[in-house]
Amino acid sequence: MSSNDDLALQTLLAARLDVAPELDDTLLRQCYAIQSKYQFSEDRSLSVSAMERLIDEQVSKLLG
Repeated sequence: MSSNDDLALQTLLAARLDVAPELDDTLLRQCYAIQSKYQFSEDRSLSVSAMERLIDEQVSKLLG
């Protein structure tokens, strides 16, 4: 964790170590960034679409 991480992200990263240590740190940070970006948007489809794209990219990488 860097000093630039906010408290919510720090908490997520710490919980990841206990709950899902195999979860990629970068993926978690990307998910958090998407949710932070769209948290005040009235159009929830924006965050859903961004999360779907991110998940699709990650699945494609894993299936390689």
